[in-house]
Amino acid sequence: MRQPSAFLVRVWLASLSLSLGVHAHPFVEQPKGIELHIPRTASGASIEHKTSFSSFSFEPAFWVEFFGNASQPNELTFQLLSHIIERGVQPTIRPGGITMDSLIFDASASDPVRTMNEEGGVYRTTVGPAYYESWSNFPTGTKFVSTLNFGNESLDIARDMAVASAQYQRDKILYFELGNEPTNYPPERWDNSTEAYIRQWQDWTESIDEAVEGDLSRGKWWASSATTDNTSLHVRPADLIPAGVDSTGQVSEYSIHSYAFSTCDPKRAALATIPNILNHTELVRYADEEIYPSAKAALDSGKGWVIGEFNSISCSGAPNVSDTFAQALWVVDVQLIYAVRNASAVYLHQGATLVFQSSQQVNEAADDGSPGYSTYDLFYPRDSSKRGHARALPSYVSQLFLAEALNTPETRVRALETPEGLSEDHFSAYAFYSDGALRKLALINMQLYFANSTSDHTVSFDVSQHCGPQGKAWVKRMTAPYVDTGETELVTWAGQSFENGSPIGRVEVEEVRRNGIVEVKGSEAVLVLFNEGDVYGW
Repeated sequence: MRQPSAFLVRVWLASLSLSLGVHAHPFVEQPKGIELHIPRTASGASIEHKTSFSSFSFEPAFWVEFFGNASQPNELTFQLLSHIIERGVQPTIRPGGITMDSLIFDASASDPVRTMNEEGGVYRTTVGPAYYESWSNFPTGTKFVSTLNFGNESLDIARDMAVASAQYQRDKILYFELGNEPTNYPPERWDNSTEAYIRQWQDWTESIDEAVEGDLSRGKWWASSATTDNTSLHVRPADLIPAGVDSTGQVSEYSIHSYAFSTCDPKRAALATIPNILNHTELVRYADEEIYPSAKAALDSGKGWVIGEFNSISCSGAPNVSDTFAQALWVVDVQLIYAVRNASAVYLHQGATLVFQSSQQVNEAADDGSPGYSTYDLFYPRDSSKRGHARALPSYVSQLFLAEALNTPETRVRALETPEGLSEDHFSAYAFYSDGALRKLALINMQLYFANSTSDHTVSFDVSQHCGPQGKAWVKRMTAPYVDTGETELVTWAGQSFENGSPIGRVEVEEVRRNGIVEVKGSEAVLVLFNEGDVYGW
């Protein structure tokens, strides 16, 4: 039978409305959105992630600047940290970075003290009991990585630090880590031999295991902590695992560091731009080519792997790039890239300019020798001549986004295919599952939206098929006026900004209408929640 045309159907409906006394409204074409292919079950998604997935690494030489001391904690730091934790996650803290390899423990010392040259180079950081006692200022349940000095070639120094951490904070230690980025050590120390490195690493960790009373450190070691740089000393997990680094059963997880961009020299600094750090295709390529071989080696060996330290641009970031809203988009996308690839945790690095990293680096310490905080930091913890007043940076909201995305216990994550018509370079989407069911959806539109852009690159998505029997879903939005916005007060998560630590504004939760359309403009990310009980802040 011939079917009536759409026009005749509309005419018939209008006539029926009039005959029933119903006011007829003009026909309005419903907006259409792009449909994403979202599997309804978690089959094929990532491992089950703990709520400690999004964790942090802090340069220990600047511990007092970031956290204060045992008796006077830094209020801004802990206020910002509390907003993350109250959303249901529990970050682990790694006091790590290049300065951990010149760190020593002195029982007669107090708060961490830096020994520096006139240009701000840190030769040594001396810590006493107060350093470990300050760990008690952190929210209940916070765990730490006990990081040990391998750079000074002194087993006594490393052992003393391990023993001190166990003496003062035994219950807070989750892992031990011996050395930071051995890829940057003088390779002649081990005659360019992976096997020689492993022998010393095993000897030292065994000696430390014996010195730490009980079995606190045994089987709780991170191994490697290498960068992805090509060096003559091959110590990435992909190199160490087949060479037998875990032959004595000391390894708990394998760590690798991730910095796809750098300002350590002018040539690389020229590539550290907003368009480059927001190219999703290149971020995935770096993860698959530089990181995943080591990740796969770890997983194949039956052990977990972590990004023990990462950020967007090494050597303290790039001003007007990593201190803008672009960094927030980068953080969300990269953390989820690694979640999909089954990292157990990722440790976002925070610190200040270290002049010994490179003789050609772009960033410098302040002229008065005070810290030039890294522009990739989530916040500047103190007033400084280099960075101005203490404040959260635009990227801080990325942690609130991730906290609410990953706060459901045992969340599994899946990267979704880019729909036809959208650029794979500038779009990514992730589905989140719990108890096998779809719970949340992240949509990241990395099309660059500047003040002089001729389009805001808004994309509409149809999520109606996943809204449940009541046809409902809720949206939280991470947004800023433009991708290069550097003013934190203009950057919001669900309608709130956090420049001075306290939320400004009311929580804004958008309810998806019956047509199931969710709009995301260029340089914006949204979290779609399909379960009303998952909406934080109501």
